[in-house]
Amino acid sequence: MSVAKRLATMNIGAVPRRALILLGTLAAVLGIATAILVQPFADILPSTWVIVLGAAVVAFILGVYGMRSRYHGGVTHTQIRDVEVPMATPAPGDDIDRMLYQLTHLRQGTIEYREGIQERLAEAAIAVIRHRENCSREAAMKQLQDGTWTDDEMAASFFSGGSGPQESFADKILGSDESPYEQWVRETVNAIAARAELDPSVTQAAIQDDDDEEGLLDKLLGSSDTVEPRGVQETTEDLYDEADEVADGVFYKELVATGTWRGVTGFSLFAAGVGIFTFTPPVLLLSVVGLGLAAYARLGSSPPLSQLEVERHVDEEMPQPGEEIEVTVAVSNPTDTFMTDVRFVDWVPEPMRVSDGSPRMATALRPGAETSFSYTLVAERGTHEWPLVVLGRDYAGSYERQAIVEVDDPVVNCVPSLRTTGEMAVRSQTSLYSGQVNTAEGGAGLEFFAVREYIQGDPMNRIDWKRHARTGELATIDFRQERAAQVVLLFDARDSAYVSPVAGERHALDRCVDAANEVFAALNDEGNLVGVAAYDTVPLWIGPSAGDDHKEQVRQAFAKHPALSTVPPDGVEEGGRYVDPMVHVRRQLSPEAQIMLFSPLTDDYTAQVARRLDSAGHLVTILSPDPTADRTVGQRLARVERKMRVASLREHGIRVVDWQYDEPLGLDLERAQQRWAV
Repeated sequence: MSVAKRLATMNIGAVPRRALILLGTLAAVLGIATAILVQPFADILPSTWVIVLGAAVVAFILGVYGMRSRYHGGVTHTQIRDVEVPMATPAPGDDIDRMLYQLTHLRQGTIEYREGIQERLAEAAIAVIRHRENCSREAAMKQLQDGTWTDDEMAASFFSGGSGPQESFADKILGSDESPYEQWVRETVNAIAARAELDPSVTQAAIQDDDDEEGLLDKLLGSSDTVEPRGVQETTEDLYDEADEVADGVFYKELVATGTWRGVTGFSLFAAGVGIFTFTPPVLLLSVVGLGLAAYARLGSSPPLSQLEVERHVDEEMPQPGEEIEVTVAVSNPTDTFMTDVRFVDWVPEPMRVSDGSPRMATALRPGAETSFSYTLVAERGTHEWPLVVLGRDYAGSYERQAIVEVDDPVVNCVPSLRTTGEMAVRSQTSLYSGQVNTAEGGAGLEFFAVREYIQGDPMNRIDWKRHARTGELATIDFRQERAAQVVLLFDARDSAYVSPVAGERHALDRCVDAANEVFAALNDEGNLVGVAAYDTVPLWIGPSAGDDHKEQVRQAFAKHPALSTVPPDGVEEGGRYVDPMVHVRRQLSPEAQIMLFSPLTDDYTAQVARRLDSAGHLVTILSPDPTADRTVGQRLARVERKMRVASLREHGIRVVDWQYDEPLGLDLERAQQRWAV
């Protein structure tokens, strides 16, 4: 590592502390030497007492400082994410909960957060009023301002200029987990949900019944000192930050001082100060022992992790999504060093979860020794290769080194097979999925279309022989011509699609891809021309077609295309020219193509896309898994917003399959087809 980088990563605050500890140690040594060697001349040299007293005072003060640092500093260890479970994705509405938490508990963003919360609640209330009463936006806004939209006085005052509930005297004295503003927002959201005919029974009291004393918001957002997401959310890319390659495929991170022995030096200096001042040899001896332990702790070094030999074996390199695969990791120590404390964490890919065993192991490795561990993974679509993280400590546990060991083989390729589990129907235009689509043209087919004059070369089986027997004239019967439908499976692949009702559950985009896998197979088997597209910062377009090559292209896209990644994309940097993510899709859509749009409908953009496509003449059917929850105020608000979004789309004549998250698509699809047939 370069000198500049070492200076940049150095803990500057530790420099004066180390200097003071060194000064205290020298003072203690000087005091001990003075007390022992100069004691016989104490009567002749009275100034010696000044030296001894000064050394004792300095050692005592620095000892107290060192023990205080140990008390406040604690022990430092490398934090590794919970590799056993998939990376958590938020539930719709968590952004509102976060704003409310930061506003009321951390006193951050007071003005903008209040305005943002009030605007979201107002838009949801307006949508509910307009849907229930079939009125204009202006009439709905007037009801909000007048407070006549609900019988709940507290909720009505939220939009009509009220001051909200006041903190009671008991709450001021005893404290309360819920501020008056949080109570106000909760009552308002419950009133909106009741008006939208959603169950408002989940209240703050129900949330507080949770066994965890910190409450649900603290679970979601962290402690009162932080609002970091749940758990350590380090990705594979983050893992390599500030890591230097020290060998082929081996990366080291900065050596970490664990602080396990922090405070021993302080205690030794404290004991030395007391022993010198009181001339108590046992106490002085105790300080010498402590200084010896401190020296032992600082002389340690991390083991040579770069020389470890790692092999990984999986019992199935090409599994299907949801299939379990067993992983075995073997590590050997070819060096002459006895590694007293090494810990292995197999860095399970973010979308996968461990169903049995553990991808972690802690052990000691003698020279030439080998160890192994096994666990079982549930495969998810995509191509996966992952490193092994090794943590090594010295004999005393004073220093810790993190190494990232890349294991090239094997690579797990999880590509879903296109399988049909039921029939689909496309809409009549150019039936949700039949194979053929009726047109306004005559030709070969099954349904009678017209009778025309015979043209030489017309097929004999289409001549109207009854007419010929009656009139002697030849005429040809035309049937309504049929042709394959063009269907595009369109994915909402933006950040807002990476949501799930419960942390660790598969996110909505994964559910959409699973459903599209079945839909594509059914449509293709019925003879339709099916394409795949997605709107995101990463373009995806596979035009409607047929054939084995086309099927394989779609299958690989479902598994590996970046737009349909199982891992949420990194946030797009702000600035620059905004580009509508639907631009590349609209440019390539043929006029007769109909759309099957897969989206959780967690914001208004997808609803706008559906209406724009519908107005352009495309028949649109939306298949939407419902990822909403109702555990918090923000989640209940998001549920109301999504319900109103679905209702608005249906009012515009757009078909929506509101797919329950815990049910198979086929059940909701059958119910939807029965509703459309009425």
